[in-house]
Amino acid sequence: MQPSKYRYRPYPAVSLPNRTWPNNAPQHAPIWCSTDLRDGNQALPEPMNPQDKLLFFRELISMGFKEIEIGYPSASEADFETARLFIESGVIPDDVAIQVLAPARDNLIQRTFEAVEGAKNVIMHLYMNTSPFFRDVVY
Repeated sequence: MQPSKYRYRPYPAVSLPNRTWPNNAPQHAPIWCSTDLRDGNQALPEPMNPQDKLLFFRELISMGFKEIEIGYPSASEADFETARLFIESGVIPDDVAIQVLAPARDNLIQRTFEAVEGAKNVIMHLYMNTSPFFRDVVY
């Protein structure tokens, strides 16, 4: 399969003389972030284990993904182990960034940093729940 940057034609430029942003057309394909490995282990009747995720991760790499969300390490031991497996086994190419999800709570942020320690390129998706129920009961 040819890389996505060769499969798509640019969108035709829009001529709006009084505005500059329409002329700023993308010059390359976007970087897509796969979220397939953040499977919501707590919601699946049969969640993927770290070895299954490793096989899936390798397939995503072979397809050309450069950003891959590998899990929610503070939510489950399986996601924590997955992050450690990927980092310790050296399967993450230098040009690939792993992404992890963490709620904005000190202990969960710390656990997430422990999970990705030693990784070269990490994107931390930090979020704050806006629902009072989630803030007060779940977290």
